[in-house]
Amino acid sequence: MVQDLKSMSVWAKGVMALFAALAFYGAISLGIMVADRHPPISYVSAAAVGSEVPQGGSIEIEYEVVRSRICPSILKRWLVDSVGDRHAITNYTVGTGTRKGRETYRRSITIPDNAAVGRAHYEVSIEYTCNLVQRLGWPVKLTSPPIYFDITPGVTVVPFS
Repeated sequence: MVQDLKSMSVWAKGVMALFAALAFYGAISLGIMVADRHPPISYVSAAAVGSEVPQGGSIEIEYEVVRSRICPSILKRWLVDSVGDRHAITNYTVGTGTRKGRETYRRSITIPDNAAVGRAHYEVSIEYTCNLVQRLGWPVKLTSPPIYFDITPGVTVVPFS
């Protein structure tokens, strides 16, 4: 083996050294990406602006977060009503101008008409993909703190006969 290395040309030794350096760099980069499991935001607080909302009504949710970086994300919003039924929330407001640092923002969500009356909570499940390994199927997952409020009976309008 040593004799083979001595007989190799300088060019071949250079190519081997380049491949070894690239392999080392790739291994270090992969290790850093695999170890990157810290969520890009942390919640300081999360609360409903009001304490009650009628079925079919909307409620404001206020979040205070600290954002350390901006990453692509997939969000799923859930309302769990008083009987434990889980409702996907599809009607909500979206903000613009996301930036790093401490931020307070509000989102408005619409309560489903079929949500049970009583104590409920709202939460958001987020999957962040900040690097290649996370995009290939190992996202960083984070769930917001549960936000509690009461759902009251919806107001129905009866037309005149």
